[in-house]
Amino acid sequence: MRINYVCMMSAALKYDLVRASPRWRKKGPRYDCVLINGPDQLEFAKVYGCFTVHFSSVTHRVALIHRYQFVGRHQSSEYIELQDGGDFDFVFIDTIIRLVHILPPSTYNSHFTIQDLQSPDIHLRLESLQ
Repeated sequence: MRINYVCMMSAALKYDLVRASPRWRKKGPRYDCVLINGPDQLEFAKVYGCFTVHFSSVTHRVALIHRYQFVGRHQSSEYIELQDGGDFDFVFIDTIIRLVHILPPSTYNSHFTIQDLQSPDIHLRLESLQ
């Protein structure tokens, strides 16, 4: 079984590792979530695989993702809320900005939640999302 890794630079000039593996450390699956520079706006997704595609002597690095849909900000916490987008897609790895931490729905909140206050970099990037 092969574990896929994607390397990219973060704002702190350190490498972020995005992990996409059906069996992480001989336990369950691990699919990291990322922030993507979409065609119209920033998007959130879970990465399910990383591939290299060779076409006409050009190499493309591609990721299989599952998108989340932006719902808005929570009224009291101001955290960004998402819902399951339901669609899979391929994106170029160069469009991935960084890792994000997405909390699953809970008994208190029916949406996925982005913890965007954990680092100044991610908070400033997402500040304009309303």
